Amino acid sequence: MDQKHYNMMNWEAIESIVYADCDKPFDILSVSKKGKSRLIQAFYPNALKVTAVFVKDGKSKSVKLEKVDDAGFFAEFFDFEYDSYTFKVEYDGLTKDKIYDPYSFPVVIDANAVKEVLKGKSKKAYEVLGNKKTKINDVDGYEFTVYAPNASSVSIVGDFNAWNENANLMQNDNSVKGLFKIFIPKLEDYSVYKYLINTKGSKTYKNDPFAFGIDGDNSVCTPFNFKNKKSKKVICPEDLELQFLEADLNNLFKEYTDEDKVVEYLLNHAKKYDYNSISFIHLFRSNNPNDIYESINAYSLDFSNGLNLEVLRSVVSKLKNNGILSFIELPLAYASSCESGLTTFDKSCIFENEDVRLGYHKFYNAMLYDYSHPFTKSYLVSSVNFFLSEFDFNGYVLPNTGVILYHDYNKNPGEYISEEWGSTLNSKGVSFIKDINRFVHKEFKNALCIASIYAYYKDVTGKDADSLCFDYCMNTGACEEILDFLRLDPSFRRDRLDSFLLFTHFTNNEERYIYPYSRKENTKDFACIYDRMPGDKIKKLDNLKMAVIFKHLLNGSQLMNLEIDEVAGCDAEIREKYIKFYADFRRVYQSNKMRIRNFDASKPFSYKCIDNQVFTREYFDGDKDYIIVFNFSNDSYQKYTIPVSHEGVYREVFNSDNKIYGGDGVINTKTIQTQESENDDAFNLTIKLPSLSIMAFEYRKFTQKELDAIFLKKKKAMYKFVDGEKKKVKDKLTADIEALKADAEERIKELEKLLEPFNK
Repeated sequence: MDQKHYNMMNWEAIESIVYADCDKPFDILSVSKKGKSRLIQAFYPNALKVTAVFVKDGKSKSVKLEKVDDAGFFAEFFDFEYDSYTFKVEYDGLTKDKIYDPYSFPVVIDANAVKEVLKGKSKKAYEVLGNKKTKINDVDGYEFTVYAPNASSVSIVGDFNAWNENANLMQNDNSVKGLFKIFIPKLEDYSVYKYLINTKGSKTYKNDPFAFGIDGDNSVCTPFNFKNKKSKKVICPEDLELQFLEADLNNLFKEYTDEDKVVEYLLNHAKKYDYNSISFIHLFRSNNPNDIYESINAYSLDFSNGLNLEVLRSVVSKLKNNGILSFIELPLAYASSCESGLTTFDKSCIFENEDVRLGYHKFYNAMLYDYSHPFTKSYLVSSVNFFLSEFDFNGYVLPNTGVILYHDYNKNPGEYISEEWGSTLNSKGVSFIKDINRFVHKEFKNALCIASIYAYYKDVTGKDADSLCFDYCMNTGACEEILDFLRLDPSFRRDRLDSFLLFTHFTNNEERYIYPYSRKENTKDFACIYDRMPGDKIKKLDNLKMAVIFKHLLNGSQLMNLEIDEVAGCDAEIREKYIKFYADFRRVYQSNKMRIRNFDASKPFSYKCIDNQVFTREYFDGDKDYIIVFNFSNDSYQKYTIPVSHEGVYREVFNSDNKIYGGDGVINTKTIQTQESENDDAFNLTIKLPSLSIMAFEYRKFTQKELDAIFLKKKKAMYKFVDGEKKKVKDKLTADIEALKADAEERIKELEKLLEPFNK
């Protein structure tokens, strides 16, 4: 290259490429006109030689580029026409042929769509930003777009460019400030990458906020076909009481690896335990093994165990075809504060509030979203839209809802800011929740919104203006109260029973509740529910069975974690008995014998405490009555009398003390008839009552034959009683006559003695 051509080159711009400090690489690299000549420039770090192979009308012509900077910047002038070109790049011991130049492919951005995202009005931000598999000039590859308004330059790095920070600088789009873009031709599916964000000399590797997958700690290029049409949703009948299994797909794929085996496993468990819905947790990558909700971002599924978007779509579809509803947990409360996450993404706060008291949560060591930020709102609402529209989920679950609702949730004084009048309610978070749920109900008319919340909020479910507009609320507070009560030694439960019954909602409630023993309840304090129960291994099992049953008797739907073992560490016999118990109980429960929703509050003795250790509860399913008997004490009775409101026959249909469930076998094998009570409004039922147990009795009225037999029995008893009483009366009469006769004779003798002096 002669001196004239050297002088025509922009050496300051070349230096910005070499030092990865250029935001307009398309203005430098590729081919540009320089007077009557053309200049081709390329940057391949560590390359020894670079040759451009030009094609014109099917004929090729090679031009060797001169290495003008030792860092790997190559350039050459030429003066002929061409249709396309590729590079041949030679390294030490390696030659790569037919390399397409990324800077020869124009990336066209829909500026209006981007501006809608930035204004907080977009519901499909994922179609504008992130990585997309596409074709430009008949060449397949991936297009990358990232928003980093505070960045001076952005590079994309990955295995495909040996993680070299200046190999693929992105172009700062002129139409939207801070929008960087690039097309990487011939990039393989599932390639991993990061963005290198350069802000005034400070460089940080960041994952793509909109990447649909993450493997290890790197974003993944995901080939995914958008439906571009509304999903046909499975209709959730209004009278369907949802019964949830909570499943961790990543753990299942780690164990089974095969999609069909995972689906078979889920269907078998749903059928065995009578569940009609599955809630998928831990789909997103978390950097914290103790907190699965500390996700990298709101889009990236964890691909490390074989799960990906197409597999997820297929799993949901197969479950749907077998009548199982699917729900997804979306971590919208907070995100990981790790260096590669969303926090201070471009050294500015585009996802979180700048004030650390609003933008960071010390307890979770996590970044808190700023729900008032328009870009963040588009980001999160689009996440919900993406998973509901593209995967046919029947709804979503919002974990850690309390973190969104309250500034002081799990925070200490000084770690939060109160709002007007000292309120700790996060008004922006409340508005965000309402907006997102109203959007879901409008766009996905059959989809359900479910809150998972430990904190109290007055109107979680409902559709009025004051409500958060959820369809269901997971009542974790009541479940914790059950576990805390049963953790007490039975001798101390007597004093707590009344308050315990009051707390656990033994009246109908306007909220629509789901009662969960989720992953949280099964891993609290690093102990499963079984380990948290008092007593030896048998007593622990008895209390665990009571906890499971009692939760099911509250007014609402049920959720049980599929994979967390409630009897972890137990021997095989205990495990087998518990599994048998749970399967049998679920069948009895689902057959309406113990369903709380059938409770008739108008009946007497809806629940009645007896000695503050035993209480009863009556139910009605429209056809039959049931009575549930609870014994929270260690005391067992061969004969125990309880009040019931109906005269008739009671048959035990479930007993947690059955030997096949690991109990002592104190069961009522025969039907039991009521006896009359001194209370005119009730009858007595005398049963065998095992310790630490819950039993269900099915009631039916006496048949006419039984009534006739009872009448005859009463008649016979009455005749026997009357005959006995008559005999007693006659016997008493005879005895009284004999006594009177004896008294009369004795009196006569006494009187005759009075005459003896006068008879001389």
